[in-house]
Amino acid sequence: MPEVEQLLYTNQELTELMLRDRGITSGHWAMFVKFRLVGANLDLGDGTHPTAILQIERIGLQRTEPAFPLAVDAGKVSGSKRARGGAARKST
Repeated sequence: MPEVEQLLYTNQELTELMLRDRGITSGHWAMFVKFRLVGANLDLGDGTHPTAILQIERIGLQRTEPAFPLAVDAGKVSGSKRARGGAARKST
């Protein structure tokens, strides 16, 4: 059986990938995630319980202020695959 690996990215790395994908070259941007919260009654094996289900509905980019901690300056993002030398990290 092949060895399973996980690749992890930071918020900034994902933002850079999305900026390159869309060809955005100016402004400060951050990734955002749109969630949907749903309630249900589920039988989890020990009876039925009220349960919250959190769905990731969409992931996108949002223009932001330069001072925002997760902001990425699109003008500094190179078109190369490894703009800042940051390779995806394997989880341990």
